[in-house]
Amino acid sequence: MRFLRRWLSHSVRLALALSLAIIAMQAPAFTNDYATALLQVSADARRDVDQREAAARRYYALPAGDDASLIQALQAHEPANAETLARSVDRVAALQAARDQIGASPAVFQPLVALADAAHDPGGYKAAIWRTELQTYTVHLDLTAAAISYGVAGLLLGSLLGHLLCLPFDLERRRFDPSVSRV
Repeated sequence: MRFLRRWLSHSVRLALALSLAIIAMQAPAFTNDYATALLQVSADARRDVDQREAAARRYYALPAGDDASLIQALQAHEPANAETLARSVDRVAALQAARDQIGASPAVFQPLVALADAAHDPGGYKAAIWRTELQTYTVHLDLTAAAISYGVAGLLLGSLLGHLLCLPFDLERRRFDPSVSRV
């Protein structure tokens, strides 16, 4: 019976360690996919803003200029349209800033930067992108330095969790096993 208990304990530890290693190795690949999605969504949103600005310039004969000057000029004609255009410009800026921030950090820290950036989303612009990426992500292993370092960290964390999970069973055996001497 003790043999089976030890075998099961070691199997749980190994399974948790390997599972967390594989999950952790996904972080760099998922971050890359998330950054690509940010780029695509921000480019689409920018095209939409450009089209709306061009239509407003033609309809109201507004002078050429940057986003802020157009929004200011549009405010006198259509305040609601100016407000939605300002929100769209803010969304584009937030998505591009998130993509730039992820891309500017070293590859090993990109998953952490992406997670922190997605957690700080006051406008709620990145939440839908994050959810879509989680739903459509396909598991694959990249053998990059970042993925391997995350895999090692996941292996260590999984091993620790496995030992913590099996600890009550090991303590029970030691506590009631008369063959184990106490000093």
